[in-house]
Amino acid sequence: MRAEVVRYGSFEYDDGNTLGQDAYALTNLRAGVRGKRLFVEGWVRNLFDTEYIPLAFPYPGLAASGFVGESGAPRTFGVRVGTTF
Repeated sequence: MRAEVVRYGSFEYDDGNTLGQDAYALTNLRAGVRGKRLFVEGWVRNLFDTEYIPLAFPYPGLAASGFVGESGAPRTFGVRVGTTF
């Protein structure tokens, strides 16, 4: 089993400090079982579905805010199954 919390401090997108991102944290979990040769793991990233914009560029005229950015990854989850040799 593994759990991690990554915290990011607040920051501004431009030198003029006109728009920025508040501090946020992302929580990731992973748990599984391992046999002699086989393993199964379940995982989830961004457990609490935190909405954040890690990157934005000033682009006046294209967007109402004057910035174009990329939203952070939403909650994702999956299962991993494998074998060792």
